[in-house]
Amino acid sequence: MVLTDKQRSDLHAGIHEYLLSRGSKFAQCAEELAKADPESCGGTSKEDNKKSTTGAPILEKKWTAVPRLQRRVLELERQIATNAKIHAHRSGGGDGGGTTGGGLPGRERRMLPRPPAVHTLQSHSAVVTTVSIHPVYTMAASGSEDGTM
Repeated sequence: MVLTDKQRSDLHAGIHEYLLSRGSKFAQCAEELAKADPESCGGTSKEDNKKSTTGAPILEKKWTAVPRLQRRVLELERQIATNAKIHAHRSGGGDGGGTTGGGLPGRERRMLPRPPAVHTLQSHSAVVTTVSIHPVYTMAASGSEDGTM
């Protein structure tokens, strides 16, 4: 992963702040990090250390945000899968492979006509030349050579 200079600086500052907040056992590590990257970690004086340890460390906030975001991603993926199953019959498909819109092999699409006919167009007195089916709702419009729709 490649970090920008700003991201790297923020990461180093967050690690430095975290190490300082953990007490005297980690102070030496914080000092070494500050020596390695003095711009990101500020100064190593006692006043700077006291300023940076007030409040909740940034790194801990970011660390707890990652699992929360991962859970949210999993919830959204589950919701997408559920919606795909519910609305599979609505997708246009057009793959011709005998699959549903959700890509389930071996099942015919629900929009393909199968005998016996459920509805019959009766108002046309000539040959029906065109039929349009709404992609979402169960509506159809037909046109005939007799000029009626």
